[in-house]
Amino acid sequence: MNDRISVKKISTSRVWFFGFACTLLGQFSFSLHASEQVIPAHPRAELELNKVSEEDEPVNFILSSAQRIRNEVAFERVIKVFGSVSSNTYRMPSDLKRSDTTDWFKGQIASLGGEIEFECEQRDCGRATIWTSDIFGERVLSASDVNQNYLAVALDKDDVQHLLMIYVVERSNRRVYAHVVEILPRERVAFDIPVDISSELLRRGTVRIPNVVPDSQGAISTEDLENLTVLAETELQEFADEEIYVICHVNGPYSTEELLEHSRSCAQQIQKVFEEKGLNVVPFGTGPLSPIEQTPVSRVELVIPRLLKQELE
Repeated sequence: MNDRISVKKISTSRVWFFGFACTLLGQFSFSLHASEQVIPAHPRAELELNKVSEEDEPVNFILSSAQRIRNEVAFERVIKVFGSVSSNTYRMPSDLKRSDTTDWFKGQIASLGGEIEFECEQRDCGRATIWTSDIFGERVLSASDVNQNYLAVALDKDDVQHLLMIYVVERSNRRVYAHVVEILPRERVAFDIPVDISSELLRRGTVRIPNVVPDSQGAISTEDLENLTVLAETELQEFADEEIYVICHVNGPYSTEELLEHSRSCAQQIQKVFEEKGLNVVPFGTGPLSPIEQTPVSRVELVIPRLLKQELE
């Protein structure tokens, strides 16, 4: 008799616990809904996580790979913006691979008239653990370095700028997750602003060459070298009698001494291109020692000292 009572009590307890758990899960599922973002969720994706900032906050819009230097996360290019932030993390349909998911997002970006300002995949993005833990802080995104893609996107909708960071991973269990961070900046962020190189040099004596970014080893891409050749043949020809300093700034996962050497190598590559077009060039590398707003930013600048002196007089 006592055994029967005991069994009955245990069964009742299990039924009560099961019902309570279902109630909690039902409430949780009901409350978990995706933040409305400019790129809608894939129709078959399942929302895993959602976060929304209650007020504007500072955030890094990342435009390069992620590295760790002396236990600190560093980027070759990043823009600090202030605005509202939302993030949605999706588990993608099982029939979609990481590359399929990335292509789907690219299709959405193109259909909305957006621009991919930076993209990387696999080891070119840096260490996946940095993206997972330090940048996004979502364990569900844990994956190996070869199973990651990243897109930094800018697009306008109804005259409102949206900045998106889209991180796609394939975990060891073959499940694909997509993490979408959307920033609505308080002030518009400008990309690829047309710069009149010769006018800027005449006016200020210095100019940053747009869209030319050396990598962390100081290498300049073939496309950038071709663009620099055109620049030397055209806008810079009026400065053929001037002494032009080519200053390379390089940041990355290396010591300061190594980055200084890499930046000198960068400047020498450009020197070779410019001198072939009859320009008088002095290469100069600063490594990470000339930051912008306290953040080392890889870039290339031209300086004509004589014009700097004229402006300061």
